[in-house]
Amino acid sequence: MERYPLVKKGYDPAAVDADIQTLENVIKSYKEKDNAIKNAIISAQVAADNVVKNAKMQADEYKLQIVRELENVRREVERERAKVQEFHDIYSDLVRRYLTRLDSNEISGLHSRLNEIDRLIDHLMETDSAIGSKTSKKQIDRLLEGLPEPNPDADDKKPKKQ
Repeated sequence: MERYPLVKKGYDPAAVDADIQTLENVIKSYKEKDNAIKNAIISAQVAADNVVKNAKMQADEYKLQIVRELENVRREVERERAKVQEFHDIYSDLVRRYLTRLDSNEISGLHSRLNEIDRLIDHLMETDSAIGSKTSKKQIDRLLEGLPEPNPDADDKKPKKQ
């Protein structure tokens, strides 16, 4: 480092050298602190970058997991939808078959015939002499005529009584 020229009426060179040394030490200290701050900033930036990178990776993992779970839920919904559709189809077919077999006129006619049979039974119960007579048998046959034949398939589908 350059020294001040020595003159007779100037500052004491030792005092000036001491101040210069003190200033150089302060500057050196500030440079060290500046380097430490720069290193801390760099370290903090690297740490922040790592935090962001890890957060993105974790978010991507969560997204993938959620997508998988949603796909599982979708498959389950589709299975349930198929079950509901199957039930609907079976139920609709059952209702359609019964509706095509019996329209309202047929049902009304069946009720009328059943009422007639009920009245005839009441009449036969009142008079013992009518039981077994040909006239009563003819009346019963006439009333039963035209009733639908029992459906053996329908009996197979009914639950059996134990």
